[in-house]
Amino acid sequence: MKEGTAVSFFTPRRRDGTVRQFLVSAPALVVPMSKSRVRRLVVTAVVLLFAGGAALLVQELWRQRADDLRQQALNLLPHVAQRIQDFHRVQVDHGRKVWEVSASEAQYYSDERVVVVKDPMVSFFPADGRVVALRGKEGKVFLGSHDLRRIELIGGIDVQLGDYVLRTDYARYERDADVIVAPGPVRITGQAFELHGTGMEVAVGAQRLKLAEAVQMTWRPRT
Repeated sequence: MKEGTAVSFFTPRRRDGTVRQFLVSAPALVVPMSKSRVRRLVVTAVVLLFAGGAALLVQELWRQRADDLRQQALNLLPHVAQRIQDFHRVQVDHGRKVWEVSASEAQYYSDERVVVVKDPMVSFFPADGRVVALRGKEGKVFLGSHDLRRIELIGGIDVQLGDYVLRTDYARYERDADVIVAPGPVRITGQAFELHGTGMEVAVGAQRLKLAEAVQMTWRPRT
């Protein structure tokens, strides 16, 4: 039998029921292929393999890049904001406490030297022995190189000034001028009066209070 020949069997049936097999051969169909077509097929196969490998390589590179970025972000976090529980800072001058700041929670931003505080309590201790204390819901403490520069308190602020209690929604302490400023409405209560006004300024060292405008006073005689 020659190469390139297809073989099949033809089985006719006789009248008496017996069968007889004949071997029939026919030339096989061979499709010629040129060298240029073979090269194109090979090049196509190589391109497909390269494209698949390149896609896997790109995915792996992107995954590694994403991992690197996440690690860099984690490394930066401690330098951007440090979370501190039970924050407390105090300044002492020649054995005398000058000021004290405490909070239930704080976040320290080292680049700006700012402490964002929750439930802050700020106290000042003038030389005469009296104490000026402020409370608020939240605030910011701006620090200098060796001292605080400014304190801002927001929400439900109480200022204890001797026998008087001052209430307002926003107040700030300016270290250079040693004053507490509350630009909005203020209510001041004492043992025998209640005072309302706008634009309060308290000189901490002298413990002198000034209201700028809309001042109203109500006397409450002792019983």
